Amino acid sequence: MENIKKQIYTLPEIRRIIKPLWTGWIVTAIGAVCGFVSAFCENISSDLIYVAIVGAMSLILTLCYYLFGDSRRPYHKELHAVLEPEVFYYDYSEQQPLLDTLESGDEKALASIKRVSQPQLILIRYSDKAETIYYSQLLRSTSNGENEPLTDIFVNNLNK
Repeated sequence: MENIKKQIYTLPEIRRIIKPLWTGWIVTAIGAVCGFVSAFCENISSDLIYVAIVGAMSLILTLCYYLFGDSRRPYHKELHAVLEPEVFYYDYSEQQPLLDTLESGDEKALASIKRVSQPQLILIRYSDKAETIYYSQLLRSTSNGENEPLTDIFVNNLNK
């Protein structure tokens, strides 16, 4: 899976979302503020204010993390979308049909190929949530547990 991720990052339309360095400082600041406020809580109304402050700061932290990203996923600049990975397993006998459907970009034919639970052939796909673009690579599982790439990355853009 790391092989396709490295190759995807070399494409000009893909960039890595960098997690902000100050995220850790926000968590520390929230803890300090909560500790400071809890030291002065003496009655029920203060406790309610404390809970409201903790909830508001947790919401702010969640929004910051959502807006500023996760460094583990590629980001498509033109679509403004994070690409999510999917992994599918196939039998060795399905290698040629898989190659044919990946080259043609036929999503219906790809969905009709029988999947298995044991990783013999591995199809790794990165796509956006709207499923308008796919980056796919076919790998072969070897006896020593390694995954050997059988193809380069196939790009299937359904918008075109």
